[in-house]
Amino acid sequence: MPRLEEYRSLVGEDTLEELRMLARHLEGRSVLHVNSTAVGGGVAEILNRMVPLMQELGIAARWEVIK
Repeated sequence: MPRLEEYRSLVGEDTLEELRMLARHLEGRSVLHVNSTAVGGGVAEILNRMVPLMQELGIAARWEVIK
């Protein structure tokens, strides 16, 4: 799974710093992503990578699948 730092060459340091700044606004809050599938489909593919990056930024993010 890619780490946030690995995106530096694509997005630049300014963008990474902006993401860190924006993440601070979510401090003390939780973000729950809900999806109907754990694999396959566009949303699952996005969340599979996005949730770990959000967590790396210090955001209390998680992903649940509807049962």
